[in-house]
Amino acid sequence: MHDPPTEASTRPDRRRLASALRDLASHQSTVDQTLQAAVDLCRELIHGCDIADIMLLQRRHITTPVSSDPRATPLGRAQQETGEGPCLTAALQETVVVTQDLRKDPRWPRFAARALEQGVVAVLSYQLFLNRSDGDRFGALNIYGTSPNAFDDEAIELGEVFAAHCAATLAAAIEQEGARAALQSRDVIGQAKGILMERHRLSADHAFRLLQRTSQQHNIKLRDLAEHVTTTGELPNRPPHL
Repeated sequence: MHDPPTEASTRPDRRRLASALRDLASHQSTVDQTLQAAVDLCRELIHGCDIADIMLLQRRHITTPVSSDPRATPLGRAQQETGEGPCLTAALQETVVVTQDLRKDPRWPRFAARALEQGVVAVLSYQLFLNRSDGDRFGALNIYGTSPNAFDDEAIELGEVFAAHCAATLAAAIEQEGARAALQSRDVIGQAKGILMERHRLSADHAFRLLQRTSQQHNIKLRDLAEHVTTTGELPNRPPHL
């Protein structure tokens, strides 16, 4: 006699999610690759998601180590510069933040104006529990939609699953690599990727490969190269062709 099907087994999106997360866990992926795959899957599997990213916050300084779209960089910058936004609210105050229409939500008026310039109208933000002893570091998984009422209950629930997976991945990185070195390095590399994505209109994967290739060509450590990009806004000399 067969067991009755579970809810996950009867929904294609949840089956796909479960399969994808099992695949990530079974491969020797780096933390960055795992987190990048997670935000890419958000866009693929969560109805209404047009942009997804992970933001880290330390002493009110925001970085975006992984994202699915170049628009994540100005969205993070908007929250950094205005000191408000769903990411900050999720990271510091609430476990889950939902806004279905920034045009009508009074909570973050300055951020909303900047987000609307990027075409973002709806936002889901989920708190990522990190090692709070490391300089009061917080994080959030953010899912952005370009239409009002973009997210139904199923999308909100799936976002919580992704957030839990991302938090577990970061927690493992903190334990295995050491919180300060692992997260600081990931922050600066993520910032450099975001700059290249925005400036050259690259995907996250292409931006990371460009960093890797430039690092090899110039015999520069990846972190040192990333710091150069975040400081100058440019790769050294002329970037190689993708």
